[in-house]
Amino acid sequence: MRAEGRNQIANSTVGGRKQIADLRTEGRNQIANLKGKSRVMRMEGRTERKDGKTDYSKYSFSVKEWVRYGLTGLGIGAVMVWLTYDNIKAFPLAVAAAVVYLVLTHRRLLTERQKILQYHFRDFLSSLHTTLAAGYSMENAVRSATSDIEKLFGKKDILTNELKNIVWQMSCQIPVEQAFRDLGERSCVEDIAGFGEVLIIAKRTGGSMDKVLEATWRNLCEKIDTSMEIDAMIASKRYEQSIMSLMPAGIILYLKVGFQGFLDPMYHSTTGILIMTGCLALYLFAFFLGRKMTASMDV
Repeated sequence: MRAEGRNQIANSTVGGRKQIADLRTEGRNQIANLKGKSRVMRMEGRTERKDGKTDYSKYSFSVKEWVRYGLTGLGIGAVMVWLTYDNIKAFPLAVAAAVVYLVLTHRRLLTERQKILQYHFRDFLSSLHTTLAAGYSMENAVRSATSDIEKLFGKKDILTNELKNIVWQMSCQIPVEQAFRDLGERSCVEDIAGFGEVLIIAKRTGGSMDKVLEATWRNLCEKIDTSMEIDAMIASKRYEQSIMSLMPAGIILYLKVGFQGFLDPMYHSTTGILIMTGCLALYLFAFFLGRKMTASMDV
């Protein structure tokens, strides 16, 4: 009896050690996967919090983006200086133009990333609503909708990565409503934050999840569809504003190339330099005013 007891204890000890070793190995693999994801996110210019999750209220350029947009802004500034002053001494203005271009590009990329997250979330809601109507539970419906979004937008999509993270959190016994609330807080997208709050209220009150989510899906989809229609309507205005912004530079370039020496008095006299500076200031004022007007149309 004692020998059998010792054997059982030894076997249980060995089995326990194996389980602990397996858990350690699994934990290391999960940490390695998270580190790999974080590296990819950094390369794509995403800003991460201390917990490794993406903070969508911030955007940091990757090295390639710094080089790409920095050289683009410097090139635009150099052309602006050449057309306005035709003097290398004014090159510091090109550097200033590059800085302004980087700031504007940073804002644009930050806004575009949030819009992509919002628009793709609409498709996720549609897939989630269809899956819930088929009788799936909330957790299984999220898993199925995540697979649909991955097939639709690919593995590198922002929302796909976030939904996979939510599925992983569910496997770690984290409530799905808590995961969506965290995504809503990080994404700075009102629709996603509202969806997370609806899930929490529905779980607490114990109401009909299908009816609550159906009403939420309709409201959010209508709102997102309206936003997409507005973006489509003002896209032509933005295009017109871009064309009009290039016309003054095109006129000056035509005069410089087609009529050589015609603009020399504007480049080699104090009065001409002052006039060109005033024209540049007026152009920049009109440019930023146009951007502000088109931005004010957006929702």
